[in-house]
Amino acid sequence: MANKISSSKNNNAKVSGKKKRKSSVQEKIIIAVSIIVGIIIIAVMVLNIPIIAVSKTDKSGGTYTEYISIINWVKSRRPMVGVEGELSKDTNSYELNSNAGEIDDKRDFTNDQIIEGQFTVLCLGFDETRSNSDVIMLFHFDIINDKINILQIPRDSFVPDFTNSETGKINSVYTLGDENLIPIQRVVDAVRDTFGIPIDRYITTGCDDIVDMVDIIGGIPINLPEQVIYSYDKVLYPGEQVLNGEQAELFVRARKGYNEGDIGRVKAQRIFLAAAMEKALDLGPIQLTKFLTEVYNKGYIGTDLTLQEMSILSDFGSSIDLDDVTVHMVPGEATYYGDYYSVWSIHKNATIDVINEYFRPYQPELSYDSLSITELIESDYYNTDIYDENQDTLQEIADGATPGESKKTTEPITEPVYGSDDVYNDGYDNYDSYDNYGY
Repeated sequence: MANKISSSKNNNAKVSGKKKRKSSVQEKIIIAVSIIVGIIIIAVMVLNIPIIAVSKTDKSGGTYTEYISIINWVKSRRPMVGVEGELSKDTNSYELNSNAGEIDDKRDFTNDQIIEGQFTVLCLGFDETRSNSDVIMLFHFDIINDKINILQIPRDSFVPDFTNSETGKINSVYTLGDENLIPIQRVVDAVRDTFGIPIDRYITTGCDDIVDMVDIIGGIPINLPEQVIYSYDKVLYPGEQVLNGEQAELFVRARKGYNEGDIGRVKAQRIFLAAAMEKALDLGPIQLTKFLTEVYNKGYIGTDLTLQEMSILSDFGSSIDLDDVTVHMVPGEATYYGDYYSVWSIHKNATIDVINEYFRPYQPELSYDSLSITELIESDYYNTDIYDENQDTLQEIADGATPGESKKTTEPITEPVYGSDDVYNDGYDNYDSYDNYGY
C-alpha cells in the first residue's frame, strides 16, 4: 500500500513538474514577446519624433528650419540628385481655380508639390555627349482624376529666348542656356515659361543608359509599323518583335529615315512609350523593384525625386490603365530659321488650347498673351495644321493606331532635306559636327 502511495506521489510530482516547465516556457515566451513589442513601440515613437533639423526655402526665397522625424527624413532623401543638382525654388505665383482649395489628392503627398492634386515631372534623354536633349517629355500626373498626360516637345522647337545657340532650338538649352544657371535648371525654366506649366521634379538619362536599362528589363515587345533606317548597317524591320537595348536606342533616336524628319522620331518615341509601359505593367512588384534597384545602384538616371515620391508615382502609374494615359505633341510645323536651320515653329493658339485642357486642370485658362511663344510663321500663313490635334492614348497606340493620323485635317509638310541641322543629309543620322552643340 505504501508503495502505491509513493508511486502516486511520484507521478503527481512528475505531472506537476511538467506543468511548471510548460508554464515556465509560456511565461518566457510572453515576456519575450512583450519586450519585443515594447522595443518596437519605442522605436516607432523615436522614429516618428521630429528631431532632425532640415533647412527649407519658402516661395519668397527665404529659408527656415523645420524639424522632421527619422522616417520622414529617409522618405525625403534624394539619392540621385547629385547627377544634375537641385532645382531652385519656384517662386512664381500660381493662381488657382475657385474650387482648388477643396482638393484632396488622396495620395498622401508629403512633399511641397507646387499645385495640390497634380505632380509634373520633366524627362530628358541626352545624346552621347550629354550636350543635346534629343528626348523632351513632360509627365503630368493628375492625381485627382487618376490620369497621366504627357507632352512631347520636339527637340527642334524654336525658343530663341532661352538659348545662346544660333539655331534657337530647345535641345541646345541644356548646354547653351543661361550661364548663371545649372544646366537642368535652364531646361526646366525654358519649358515652364514657354508652356505655362509648373514643374515639380525632373528625370534625366543618356542614350547609353537606355540600352542597359532595356536589356536589364529583358527587352521591349513592340510592333514596328514601318522600316526604320538609322544607318546603312543599322536597320529595323516592320512587324512584331522584342527590341533589345541597342535596337531600342536606334528606334527612339532614328530621324532621317522618316519622311517627317524629327516629328517621325517623336511619333516613334510615342509608340515605344506605349510598349514600354505595357511591359512595366506586366512585371510583378518583385521584378519591378529589382529593376528599379539596379537602375539606382548603377546610376543610370539623375533625378531630384525623393524616395517617397518615387514610391507614390510608381504605385499611381501601376494602378491606372493605358486608356488613362494620353500623349500630346506640341502643335506646330517645320520651317527654316535663317538659311540653314530646320526648326519646329510652335503654333501658339493650338498649344494654349492643349495646355488649358490637359495640363492646367486646377488653374484658370491661359490667354494668348499669357505665353511669350515665338512663332516664325503667323497663324494666317500656316502651311499645315496637321499636328494641331495629335493626341492619342497609349491604349490606342498599343492597339496599332498610327500616332496622330486620325486627327489629320491637311497634308503634312515634310522636313527639308538639305540645309537642316545636319551638315549633309544622306538619308541617315549624322550626329557629328554642328549637331553635337544643337546646330
